[in-house]
Amino acid sequence: MLGMLLFMPGICFSKETSDSILLNKIWSYRRNFAHKIGGENPNVYIRYTINTERRNFTLFLIPSFFYYAQGQREFLSETYGKLRLLEENDYRLDRQVVSNTEPHGNEITDAFTDYIVPDVYGMTIYKDKILSPFYRKNRRYYRYTIQQDSTNIAQVSFQPFLRHTQLIKGNATVDVNTGRIISVIFDGEFDMIKFHVDIVHESDGSNSVLPLRCQSDLKFNFLGNRITSQFLAIYNCKETLPDSVRNVSDKAKMDSLRPVVLRKDEEEIYQLFYQNQEKQLVTAIKTDTIEADVIENDTIEATSIETNVVEKDTTQKENLVKKEKSVSKFFQKLGERMISSTRLEKGDASFRLSPILNPQYISYSKSRGLSYRIQLGARYSWNKNRYLTLTPRIGYNFKIKQFFHHTSLRMTYNPKRKGYAEIIVANGNRIYNSSVVEAIKNQPNATPEDYEGKDLDYFKDHYIKVHNNIQVFDWLNILGGVVYHIRRAVNESGMEEENMPIVYKSFAPYLTLQFTPWRKGPVLTFNYEHSYKGIFGSNLQYERIEADASYKFKLDRMRLLNLRAGFGLYTNRKTAFFLDYTNFHDQNLPEGWDDDWTGQFQLIDSRWYNISKYYVRGHVSYESPLLVCSFFPIIGRYVETERLYLSVLSIQHTRPYSELGYAVSTRFVSIGAFASFLRAKIQEVGFKFTFELFRDW
Repeated sequence: MLGMLLFMPGICFSKETSDSILLNKIWSYRRNFAHKIGGENPNVYIRYTINTERRNFTLFLIPSFFYYAQGQREFLSETYGKLRLLEENDYRLDRQVVSNTEPHGNEITDAFTDYIVPDVYGMTIYKDKILSPFYRKNRRYYRYTIQQDSTNIAQVSFQPFLRHTQLIKGNATVDVNTGRIISVIFDGEFDMIKFHVDIVHESDGSNSVLPLRCQSDLKFNFLGNRITSQFLAIYNCKETLPDSVRNVSDKAKMDSLRPVVLRKDEEEIYQLFYQNQEKQLVTAIKTDTIEADVIENDTIEATSIETNVVEKDTTQKENLVKKEKSVSKFFQKLGERMISSTRLEKGDASFRLSPILNPQYISYSKSRGLSYRIQLGARYSWNKNRYLTLTPRIGYNFKIKQFFHHTSLRMTYNPKRKGYAEIIVANGNRIYNSSVVEAIKNQPNATPEDYEGKDLDYFKDHYIKVHNNIQVFDWLNILGGVVYHIRRAVNESGMEEENMPIVYKSFAPYLTLQFTPWRKGPVLTFNYEHSYKGIFGSNLQYERIEADASYKFKLDRMRLLNLRAGFGLYTNRKTAFFLDYTNFHDQNLPEGWDDDWTGQFQLIDSRWYNISKYYVRGHVSYESPLLVCSFFPIIGRYVETERLYLSVLSIQHTRPYSELGYAVSTRFVSIGAFASFLRAKIQEVGFKFTFELFRDW
């Protein structure tokens, strides 16, 4: 017994060492055996089934599921083509031959197709989601259990330390000698989709990090709706098609290309689909048949008359049916467009429209109120190096009851050097101008009743920009052009009573230089703008200089550090009205999480943007999928991302201002809480939210 006790620590230490050696082999496998991914373009066969097991009227409201909310419940789709591997977690599927029973050629949402190409050796198994247990720096999130089946094969079981939507559990079969993952099975849940994935990997070479076969079983449940889907992807198929074959719908060709036979239930889906197609070829409304004995007893003339009447009646009914189908199809398309993005392509032209009823385009904050936006896009290409794009954006702010628009017409002539000419027509926030009220106060016999409560210091801003952009060197981008502002008083009658101008105009050339001297370093921006009087009715003269530096530092484990700092000032002391900065202004059309929250102030009074002849500001934000809320047992499983914010500001005649914030992003909504401070004294606390439901659907 004493001998066993003496040798026990050595035995335990030996087991722990062998386990850690195997895990190190797995974590190092890509670096040692298959570090090059780009350039491989394997042939791939993909098929999936969609089964609407349970549905109700709310299914109409889910993007890409509009046609699954009625009619047939089961669908099948097959694709054969090439998988263009660009880099880790970045690929493009070139469809060459397709065959499907999807209604109106509809394609399933990207939220489902994202599970086609898993990368278990990468930091994330799928692009921007699911932290892999086989990536070294993710090991702190998982527990591992290793059981050796034979001399060369071991079973590695893994489970997360806490229940989180970015973590999975499962089991892998591993080659003990090299650390190569032979096969792996795992389960998880992300964005309301539960998934069970079964992967078999290639045996050797650089392709060994890629799947040979992948089957993904998906389950989606939402408000009583239940949809299941099964994806099967087979890589490195033998037959290679010419690149000229693109997106050809051919069931017979697919039968010859298919590497594995269809299951019985999949064959039944095809049979039912073709039976329905045959029924549609027959006239939808059959005319009442004339009994055979009546026809035989009637005269030829009577029969001829009757036949003409029947044919005429049949033609009218067929036309009526076609019209009814056309109207029905129109309303189906209209309903789908209300909740789904519209993408139309014809030849060299394309059109895109964001969903009309989309909660993701709604945002709220205490300072800006409730905002909503919608965006469109159109493109015409002469060739790959020259194309024209039109991108209008429209929004409405309910707090100030104002519509906003921003329309860009861009002609790209050198994509490699970011060469384009652009015209922008837009309007901005109501710009604040205290100098106008000061001018009224200085008038003889002026009283507080002359200007208080009349909004004499607010103006509507409309502008047009014309500029050209070119990347002269890899580290230098130059944008130059002119901007013309027309600022009109909100209270025109009040300005007339005070004998003040209603409209102020400015015409200013501007120059923007963007430096990226380091490949992975910060982006440095320098802006210069000078307005001249007398050009196109311009009655303002000013000179403005701004500088800005921004840096996105990507850390391991899906963490991100954002840094931004900048300053601006008006150097021309003749300026008396409208201090309007490029990098320090209020966002009237929210752009999304990165653009609207990071690098912006959330609680600042909108007037502060236009009262100082200079500003100095700085912003820091830190993002991580597991930070604080992730460790709470109930809500932690729904948390996708958490963020911390710090913003500081210094302007004329104001003490140092700062904001602290914390935000959490879930599958349903992003919510942020912010507090503002003047020096060390807290000023106010506010909240902001944006809807995230179905944002990737």
